[in-house]
Amino acid sequence: MLPDRFPVLTRGFSGSSFRVLFCFFCLVLLGLWMGGGSWLRADPKDYIHEPYEAPPYVPPPPRPSKVHLINNKDGTLTDQQGLMWTAKDSYADLGRCLNWYQSYDYVKSLRTGGHSDWRMPTTWEMYGIYDDTIENAMAWDHDPENPLHLDTMFADGAAYWYWSGDKEDTDLTDCCAPAFYFVKGFANVRRLSTCLNGGVRAVRNAR
Repeated sequence: MLPDRFPVLTRGFSGSSFRVLFCFFCLVLLGLWMGGGSWLRADPKDYIHEPYEAPPYVPPPPRPSKVHLINNKDGTLTDQQGLMWTAKDSYADLGRCLNWYQSYDYVKSLRTGGHSDWRMPTTWEMYGIYDDTIENAMAWDHDPENPLHLDTMFADGAAYWYWSGDKEDTDLTDCCAPAFYFVKGFANVRRLSTCLNGGVRAVRNAR
C-alpha cells in the first residue's frame, strides 16, 4: 500500500485494488504504444514538411470602364452623360496647338457632324471621358512614355491637354483658364496664351 502521507490517493482503495488499477493503466498505455498510439512513438521526420510553394499569381480582372461611348459615324461620339464630342480634337484636325483664344474661335466656327452649336467643355465634362482603365499612345507625337487615357474611338494625333471654357475673369491680361491633362487625369490653371501640346475638344449637349 501507499504510505499514509498519500491519504487522498489511497482513500477508499485496498492494497490489492490499487495494484489492479495500476496494472490496468499500464496495459492501456501498452496498447496505445503497440496499436493506435503511434503519436507516442512518432518519427521526427514525420514533422518535416516540404517548403511551401505558393500557387501561381492570377491577376485580378481589369476594372470596368466608367466611360461608355457611342460612335455616331459622322465624326462625333456620344458619352454616358448625353454629351456629344468631336472625334477629332483641334490638334488632330489642324496639326498644331492652340491657345485659349484660338481654341474659342475654333469651336465657334466648327460645323462637325452637321451641328453648329459646339462649345468648349467644362473641366468636369472632360473628366467624364477620361478613362483610367486604358492607356493609348495616341497623342500627336505618339510618345509611349506619356499615353493618353482616352478611348481609341477618338481620333489619333490628339493634344495632351484641353482647354476648358471656364475662363476666370480677372484684371490680369493673360489669366487664366483651367486645362485638363489626359496623361495624369488632373486639371491645372494655365495662362491664356499658353499653347504647347494643348488644344480643345469641342462638345455639345446631345439631349
